[in-house]
Amino acid sequence: MASVNKFVYQGSEYHKLTDTSFGRRLQYAINLDKYTQKQWITAHNSVMTTLTPSQRKILSNKQIKLLAAEWLATPKGAREHAKIAGIVAMPETSYGIGFAAVAEKYMEDFCRPGINSETAIVKAERQCAMLLEFLRSHRITEYDQLSRNIMTQYPEWRSSNRKDGRAGVASADVIKKELYRMAAIIKHGVKYHGWQERYLLDDIKVKATQENTKSIRPFEISEIKTIFEWLQNNAEKTGNWHLHDMLLLAMCTGLEAKALHLLTKDWFKMDLGVLRVYDKLVSGVLDAKTQNRAHRQSLKGETAFAAWAESILRKAERDTGIADINLHRFRHTCATARLSSGWQLLRVSRMLGHSNISTTASHYAEYDLSASPEGFGGMIKAYKKFTGWLDEGYFR
Repeated sequence: MASVNKFVYQGSEYHKLTDTSFGRRLQYAINLDKYTQKQWITAHNSVMTTLTPSQRKILSNKQIKLLAAEWLATPKGAREHAKIAGIVAMPETSYGIGFAAVAEKYMEDFCRPGINSETAIVKAERQCAMLLEFLRSHRITEYDQLSRNIMTQYPEWRSSNRKDGRAGVASADVIKKELYRMAAIIKHGVKYHGWQERYLLDDIKVKATQENTKSIRPFEISEIKTIFEWLQNNAEKTGNWHLHDMLLLAMCTGLEAKALHLLTKDWFKMDLGVLRVYDKLVSGVLDAKTQNRAHRQSLKGETAFAAWAESILRKAERDTGIADINLHRFRHTCATARLSSGWQLLRVSRMLGHSNISTTASHYAEYDLSASPEGFGGMIKAYKKFTGWLDEGYFR
């Protein structure tokens, strides 16, 4: 059972209660000004025997001490009644539920049918897992142990803990969304589990830098040619040309991954010489970005085609030495190549299916001046030659 030992720290004498009889080592300092060693031990043992096994496992040393102190301050008759009932003095306070348990309760609410999409649920589960890993790394199991000082360390910790197997740091956008998820969990704890609002996340900012900003850089001309050479060789080896053909289509037209996944023959208008994307109305919406949402097949937040393609493109990265080969870069490169070859912004915007030209201007209106040492004119000449090869010469 519990015992009390004396120790000296910086010339002062203190007493520490120690207990290893419940499958874990419990230690906390006690004050003998008001209560004796025997009274503290009795209070501690009474609290531990009335706690449930799960409570004994999750409560911190500090919380056990607070319960013992509350037990000592409780009238004797009330303590006896609590012993008989098998409960401690504060069974419904925040001491009885850990951070992981509240996160689990939050996810139960979040996953209720008809509230959130499968994609949102997968993202929320991933974010909760990262937050709990951070708390475990700081040995925090209870909300009362958490401080604003600890939470300010999260952006730096998360930056060095990417979970997608790629080099570099986690993006600022990812970190911000995880902090929003932490705020939602805390709000759930305050509303339903007796936590006190302590404003732990106030003014914690994640500064966007070149290293942690999730930007899409277009491929260079030499990189595109190397990638398609690899895709050709891979298709010849496997006998499956689908990925090669879809990426070539994305490079020529700027199609998104979800459009490639749903591609059908009736999208091709051969008499008009155009590819009409999302030709059928869905829920009365006629928008290249929006109308597919109702029928989107989700696998870890992406289309089935995207998940399959990304697994092959990881091998392409290793074999070619080109970093970050992902589907959206082909769409981005398509836009950059057309603009760099002299296409008008409005024409590129219509090709990409943007409802507003400002979207194209803010996200895709880039020029690759590095393509030629002869400046703007040289760039246009180099990209006209490249797009001509891509649209016609590639198929010869």
